[in-house]
Amino acid sequence: MNKGLKLIFPAALALVGLAACGSSSLPASTSETPATMTLKAAHGYHATYAVKAAARGNPQLVQTDVTYVGVLLEDDGTIVDLKVDVMQTKAYGVDATNTALLATSVFTDTEDTKTKWDLLGAYGMKVASPISAEWYEQAYALEQYAAGKNVTTLIADLKGVGEEEVFQADITMHVDAFGEALEVALLENNFREFDVLESEVADLKLGIGMSSSQDAKRTNVNFGTLVLDGETVVAAEMDVLQVPYTITAVGDPVVYEVGVDATRAQVDTENGIIKSKVTLEDAYNMAAASPIGVEYYLQAQTLEEYLVGKTLDVAFAASAIEDDPSHGTVLADGATIGVTVGIADYIAIWEEAALISEGRVLPTV
Repeated sequence: MNKGLKLIFPAALALVGLAACGSSSLPASTSETPATMTLKAAHGYHATYAVKAAARGNPQLVQTDVTYVGVLLEDDGTIVDLKVDVMQTKAYGVDATNTALLATSVFTDTEDTKTKWDLLGAYGMKVASPISAEWYEQAYALEQYAAGKNVTTLIADLKGVGEEEVFQADITMHVDAFGEALEVALLENNFREFDVLESEVADLKLGIGMSSSQDAKRTNVNFGTLVLDGETVVAAEMDVLQVPYTITAVGDPVVYEVGVDATRAQVDTENGIIKSKVTLEDAYNMAAASPIGVEYYLQAQTLEEYLVGKTLDVAFAASAIEDDPSHGTVLADGATIGVTVGIADYIAIWEEAALISEGRVLPTV
């Protein structure tokens, strides 16, 4: 596996190459090599699950909370930018072979599951907050607080120190899951290094995206991160986790109770967490069914590399994609490129990430 992949951003270093090869007849100032620096784009998640008994008119269900972070780091671990979000799914048994997401959950939408950032004030944390602050207001405060901090120091703060002491009056919500997600982001298969001109660092934009889909006995949560220079992709990351379910018929009249399928590789029953496809690496075991014999995490890495130096419009132009009867939208030249997985979900989350990279849109009072 190519861990901690080092990417060279072409637009920036092309300038370096031109300067280094400058003619001796040029003024001395034009032949100086512009200063570059190494950055890391990283993303991580923390996905916990719990079986909830039937209560207050709701059926017995499985609740999964997926905390996601995208972070842009200097080489020494200083945080340039941080984005965070949380998605919560609640799945119940419909019949012996099907599950569905609870329609009365504030997160459930007809097309996709909303995140806490999507919900803004509709999440309704303000009434229970000791500082009368909504979730998105506290999440935004955390994102702002993180800039300039060392990532390992921030992780320690998030996981080990009382929130009021660290963040004073701005953040009182539980923040330990963000620390867990940042720890995952620092694992070697979850960050990408790239070099840029020092003068261009301030122009880089970080965004994240999340989406979900529901199969008969599985919830899929997709997430991804983009770093952009203008509209050009400097770094990209993607992943998906799958929550597998069991369904048991109980009682008379029959009630279909749902559980988490502990036989699946992604389910960590000891810690009550779900692992992603990239985290599983070869244990996801897709290579045997892949038309090119390549595991998911390697195809994900190849798709990320494919994006670098392109805009999303160019990378996923009509001429670059096609419809596959088994996988939906795929790259037209996917077998040659090394990516045959369906990419519609990833296009959607990267488009969302591009929007978020332009800046958080906060409600006006």
